[in-house]
Amino acid sequence: MIKHLISWFRGGEKKTPQEVVEQAAQPDLSEYGTTGTPILGGFLRDAGEYNAALEGAAAFAVYEKMRRSDAQVAATLLGMKLPIRAADWTVVGPVNATPVEKEATQFIRQELLEEIELDAVIENALLMLDFGCAAHEDVWYVDGNRVRLKKLAPRLPTTFNRWIVEGEDLAAIEQYGYAGGTFKSVEVPASKIALFTFQQEGSNYAGRSVMRPMYQHWYIKSNLYKIDAIACERNGMGVPWATMGESAKTEDRKTAIEWLEKLSAHEKAAILLPPGWTWGLKGVEGTLRDTKESIAHHNVAISMAGLAQFMMLGQSESGNRALGQTMGDFFYQSLEATAKKIARVLTLTTIKRLVDFNFAGIERYPRLVPQQMLPIKFDTIVAALKELANVGVIQPDDGLEDWLRQRLGMPARKGTRNGA
Repeated sequence: MIKHLISWFRGGEKKTPQEVVEQAAQPDLSEYGTTGTPILGGFLRDAGEYNAALEGAAAFAVYEKMRRSDAQVAATLLGMKLPIRAADWTVVGPVNATPVEKEATQFIRQELLEEIELDAVIENALLMLDFGCAAHEDVWYVDGNRVRLKKLAPRLPTTFNRWIVEGEDLAAIEQYGYAGGTFKSVEVPASKIALFTFQQEGSNYAGRSVMRPMYQHWYIKSNLYKIDAIACERNGMGVPWATMGESAKTEDRKTAIEWLEKLSAHEKAAILLPPGWTWGLKGVEGTLRDTKESIAHHNVAISMAGLAQFMMLGQSESGNRALGQTMGDFFYQSLEATAKKIARVLTLTTIKRLVDFNFAGIERYPRLVPQQMLPIKFDTIVAALKELANVGVIQPDDGLEDWLRQRLGMPARKGTRNGA
């Protein structure tokens, strides 16, 4: 296009600017490629999943068992969720906002921060960590000349049955769940939902649970606990044995086996032997394999899947404060990315719809923003302010004092700094 313009300005073939633009190279607006995600009849298949027990809806039952029964899995999930829920969530408007943009920002701020329980919405969105995806449905009502949020109704991922697509774009989610006294199928259009997907690849709207890489460690560890329980019983009391008398019969052998198999560690355990019979308890001899070491390894691996391995420092002989600080900073960066993803989805779906319903001609939308993901420590604030004040970068004023009081949970000041 630039060559055409130069030719036109240099007095070559005389053409109007419109003719120059029309002759310029035009982009090919067609889409040729594909994400390669198989969605057959609405049923999504993760082509990379090699374990049939963790494919599709079957995985939900496994993940439910993991997060409900295993303390390390539960602690890791809580560690990834609670800082995001504890963050200060706010709604910010565009830079140099127009009057109508300011009005829209204030409206959204009231709807999300005052009219509904935003923490419940964030908590529901964080189920994408557990199951790979989560969603809520926008439910509205009309109040005078405004369309307002009645609620952001959670739609649990365990009810997701089919993904209805147009091409590769999501059109609706078919749920199969309990409602109105019976189980039924319903389709929720994509224009009504906010879908949160964790580790989405291609058109895999189901995502991938953070518990997926934890699975093998959880599976092995759960079996190690069974072995450890058996070892505690066997090594605690020994393996019972018996020597039968010379005149023992077949039925005597059967009875003796039943005695020994039923004998367990109990304060009332007893056995009465016929004349000539002997019995005893045989313990394991030699070096024993301690299952606790293996269990500790798998606990660390489970936390590593959530980048929360710093939680294990202090539970072993290794680890120091500096290492824990480094791990913790990286962990909080990952949580910040997750929180920003939730904020983007809410901004592009729930917030955008509400603004479009209530305000005409808006092109720049208010945004939901998470703030202060990393906890601020008092000594850190004091040291930072001291250094900044020493070099003249910052000076005490009413705004700074208000911010400090709010962050430190202190009472609001009375009057101004000069006593007015």
